[in-house]
Amino acid sequence: MENVLAGEPARTSPIFDLASRGTKDSRLVVGLNSGTSADAIDVAVCRFLGDRPGVELVAFAEYPHEPATRRMVVEAAALGPRALAELNVQVGQAFAAACLATLESSGIELEHVDFIGSHGQTVYHHSGVAGTRRATLQVGDGDVIAVATGRYVVSDFRARDIAAGGEGAPLSPIADACLLRPEPGEPPRAVLNLGGIANLSILDAEIGPIAGFDTGPANSVLDRLARPLSGGALDFDPDGRFGRAGTVNSRLLEAILAEDTFLARKPPKSTGFEMYGDAFLEEVAARHGRYDCDLMATLVEFVAHAVARGLHWCGHLNPPVGEIVASGGGVKNRYLLERIAAAVDPIPVRVSDEFGVPAQAREAMIFALLADMTIRGKPSPLPAVTGARASKLLGKISFP
Repeated sequence: MENVLAGEPARTSPIFDLASRGTKDSRLVVGLNSGTSADAIDVAVCRFLGDRPGVELVAFAEYPHEPATRRMVVEAAALGPRALAELNVQVGQAFAAACLATLESSGIELEHVDFIGSHGQTVYHHSGVAGTRRATLQVGDGDVIAVATGRYVVSDFRARDIAAGGEGAPLSPIADACLLRPEPGEPPRAVLNLGGIANLSILDAEIGPIAGFDTGPANSVLDRLARPLSGGALDFDPDGRFGRAGTVNSRLLEAILAEDTFLARKPPKSTGFEMYGDAFLEEVAARHGRYDCDLMATLVEFVAHAVARGLHWCGHLNPPVGEIVASGGGVKNRYLLERIAAAVDPIPVRVSDEFGVPAQAREAMIFALLADMTIRGKPSPLPAVTGARASKLLGKISFP
C-alpha cells in the first residue's frame, strides 16, 4: 500500500493487475447480456488477440430467466424502490450463475477469464420525449457479478454516454464495425438488431460506423401480444405463426404510423419499452377492438415499416446501403423477416450467421468487445451515433 500511495503501484495492486490484463496478447473475455425482451441471459466467451480487429467466439449459451424474475423486469415501472433494489441484486446473481454455468459446460477454467463485460437488464431507457430528462437504468449489479465470479467486471455502459450528452444507445454500431464491417470496395452495410427494440448500425468499409439509431419496436410489442393470443402459454410468436395467420388492419396501421412521434424524429435517437410496452399494446388493441391474429399481423407490419423508415434517413449515402444483416432474437420469427424484406425491397436481407456471427450471440459478443476496449483504454467512438459531445471510455469497473 505504501508503494501505491507513493505513486509506484505495487504489482499486487488489483488496478495494476487489471491494467496488465488489457495488454496481454491473448485475452479471454465473457460478454453478458439480456435484451429488452428479457427472455434469456446470453453468455458469450470471446478471445481477443492484441490490437488485431475481430473476435473469436469460443463458447455461447443462453439461460431463460426465472419466470418470477422476468415478470418483475417486465413490470419494473410498477416496482417500488425496495423491489427495484432487490431486483438489481437478483439479476446480478442470475448473470453470475449463467456465466459460471457456461464456463463449466464449456470446460473453460474460471482463472483463464481475464474480465467480464455485462450489459445488465434494461428496465428503463428514455425515448427523447420533450420535457423529460435523458436517463437509463440497467439492473444486474456488477459488484454482485464480480464477487460471485471472482473476476473483474465492466458494466453500466450507457450511463457515461448520456453524461456526455448522448442518447446512451445504441452501443452496438461500435462493435458491429469490428464484427460485420463490409469488405473494401463493398457498399455500406446496415446491421439490423431485432431485440425488444430494433436498431440499425450503418457501416462503411473504410471509416466504420456511419450512423446508428433505434428504429422503433420489435419483439417488445410482438412478445406482449403473444401472451394473450396463446392464453398465457407463450412469451413470443413461434416462427411468426400468429402474425402469418392474421390480416393487416390497414386503417389502424396507417394511423399509428402517421401519429408516432418517435418514428418522425431524426437520428440520433433511442427508445425503450416505456414507449413500446404494455401501454402501447393496450392502446392499439383498444383501437383495433380485440387481441387477435389480425392485430399481430398489423404490429409486424408496423415494425417492418419502422425499419424501412429508418433506412430512409440513410438515403443520402453514396453509394447507398447494399444489404441488411439481421441479428437478435427476432430472426427466429420468419414472418417478421419476410415482412421486413418486403418493406425494404430491393435491398436484400441476410442473417448475421452467414458472416460467422451467430444472431443470438451477437449482443453478448458486443459487450465483451466494449469491455475489452475499456480495459485497454480505447474510447468508444460514439458521437456520430449517439450525439455525445466526445468519445468516452464506457462502463464502471467492479473488483472481485
